[in-house]
Amino acid sequence: MRYFSAFFRGLFSLFWGNNTALSKKCNLELLLLAGIISLLMWAWPLGNLAAEEERIWDRVREAQTYLYNLKTQTEGSAPSEELDPSRCGLIGIEWSPITTTVGSLHSKQISCNPIWAVIFSRWFNEAGLNKDDRIAIFSSGSFPGFLVSSIIAAEEKGLDIFLQASLGASSYGANDPNFPLPGILMELRKAGFISTKAAFYTLGGDYEIGGGIPQEGIKILLRSAQLEGVPVIQAKSLQEVINTKMSYLQKFNPSLVVQIGGSHSNMGTDEKVLSLPPGFLDPKYKENAGNGIIALALKKGIPVIHVLNVKKLCRITGVPEKVDIVKRGPMPLKLERAVLGMISFTVFLLKYKRWTIV
Repeated sequence: MRYFSAFFRGLFSLFWGNNTALSKKCNLELLLLAGIISLLMWAWPLGNLAAEEERIWDRVREAQTYLYNLKTQTEGSAPSEELDPSRCGLIGIEWSPITTTVGSLHSKQISCNPIWAVIFSRWFNEAGLNKDDRIAIFSSGSFPGFLVSSIIAAEEKGLDIFLQASLGASSYGANDPNFPLPGILMELRKAGFISTKAAFYTLGGDYEIGGGIPQEGIKILLRSAQLEGVPVIQAKSLQEVINTKMSYLQKFNPSLVVQIGGSHSNMGTDEKVLSLPPGFLDPKYKENAGNGIIALALKKGIPVIHVLNVKKLCRITGVPEKVDIVKRGPMPLKLERAVLGMISFTVFLLKYKRWTIV
């Protein structure tokens, strides 16, 4: 309220205050500038979705609603509104035997926005992918929201998908022992929302061989994978995990790699990988990509979609950080908007005079 009060006091002073003619003229010009900027912000078109993008958005939202209702029926009560305000059914719990690290609840909530499926679809277009082209998705269990969106976007485009995931998850990811990642994907296939099945899983955790996960958690993960009918690679070292993934990658020969979360083998052990920006990476980033799957793919000339650092990814893509499910396109900051604003402000400064010599 104090902002409105200040505005109206200024407006009153402009027309009825004890000001000089020049002061009134200056204040009027400032008021007009504020009005023009407000009008431009109000009238600037929101992000639009093409018909195909609306279909992808709807598909993801329907899948989320299905999972939410399933969890409600299974657990006997709806998930907490505080944890899952968008009712996506893909938010886990704070801690459990299959939790690997501390994670951000807000980031997990943001990742459930169906608009990410549209973002993935646009990334696929940027990579020049067409029906039947091959992509490899390597994911951790920490961001099931991103994973489901990427699979649905790829299937809607008719892409051939190789899927591999690690089973452990950070806080609020797929870390619910009653609803681990294999269970999520299996239920979505049974309901017809996706058709892709993982080629194999790894345990996740430290070195992606189950480090830091208690035996109780290991048993839960192995049992869930067994129920889904997907093998789990129980390697003895991080390098063995990397070698196994690269062996599958070379055989599949994808045109694009999607990397979701922070699985140890995907990131590698070289801290250079932490300097990578999230989003679409072409092979020019290979020198600073570390020594994991991301780097090895880039060095082979395969572009990578790097999905990590959620808030920075929001700023790059224009997806709102607010946890609010609204069907509209992303609104990234465009260079032309910044240039238009600078030109308008420069013209105003050239014309604006606060004082005159008498």
